[in-house]
Amino acid sequence: MPTSGFLRTLIVAEIGLVIVSVVVSMVTESTLPEPLRAYLEAEVEADITTWDLVMLATGIPLLILLIVSSVGLFFFWRPARVLYSITMAAGLVMTPFFGPYVDSGWGTMFDQAAIVVSGAILALIYFSPLKVLYERPKIVD
Repeated sequence: MPTSGFLRTLIVAEIGLVIVSVVVSMVTESTLPEPLRAYLEAEVEADITTWDLVMLATGIPLLILLIVSSVGLFFFWRPARVLYSITMAAGLVMTPFFGPYVDSGWGTMFDQAAIVVSGAILALIYFSPLKVLYERPKIVD
């Protein structure tokens, strides 16, 4: 039977994996083939478009909601479960609109591991005995 400590470990692991993914992606950028590095450089040097601003304006609040919901899940805040689910679903729907991206295999590995952990978190908070931590207490007459 999963414990609340195990759930908290997964939440911390997910956040850690996301951070490691970003760091590893930056560190391993030099290992990419020249055409891909050129693409990344061109992307950085390109002017910011209206679409970029729109995606930034939606991506930053999503990131904030993810942090808030993860902290809420950690402390068993009842609305965090729904907020986390909505944030995950919104991130999934928005992914194609962010356009193409280039990453090394190492960066992608940590990113995919974070996604697997988020799936495990969703399974635990909805389909395990731990779901009672996020439900309204039943009033007994």
